[in-house]
Amino acid sequence: MEKIKVSQDTLYQYLVDHDVKMIRLAELMGMSRASVTSCFKHQIINGGVARSFTPAAIGRINDALSVISGRLRSGLLQFGSSQVFTSSRGTAYDPALIEPLKQIGEVVNLTALLQRALGWSKAKKMSVIVTEKSQAYGHITKEDTDRINAELLSIAAVLESYEVVADGK
Repeated sequence: MEKIKVSQDTLYQYLVDHDVKMIRLAELMGMSRASVTSCFKHQIINGGVARSFTPAAIGRINDALSVISGRLRSGLLQFGSSQVFTSSRGTAYDPALIEPLKQIGEVVNLTALLQRALGWSKAKKMSVIVTEKSQAYGHITKEDTDRINAELLSIAAVLESYEVVADGK
């Protein structure tokens, strides 16, 4: 499959729009988060020159995108653990998905992902995933799982299809 050639600006906008954590990209590139963000934002450095990624850094970005895509694909949720229970209203929930969700949160901002995929507010995310004494703790349905997985697969597919090229190429 031929990759879609994109600029670093296009990639940056996609990463921001889909809440991929810049710190993970920076770690995979062997750079600091501040340096990566500075290059993406083209901050002016000494001599009035806008920062940009070097050809070597662009190669590391492309390698990192592949790793991030793989992590998202390997983090797909599997509904149906031994902890599944059915509420009095007949809805099945799987609290065993809390830890896998937190793992996804290492790569993508989980609050933003759940808001985008499920329409959850920050408060709902907290009561379902964080606050163990909440009545909603662990209330993750099969439909929730399917929607989260669809979003993860979508992000992974785009990142996998991108090849960042140097500006002006």
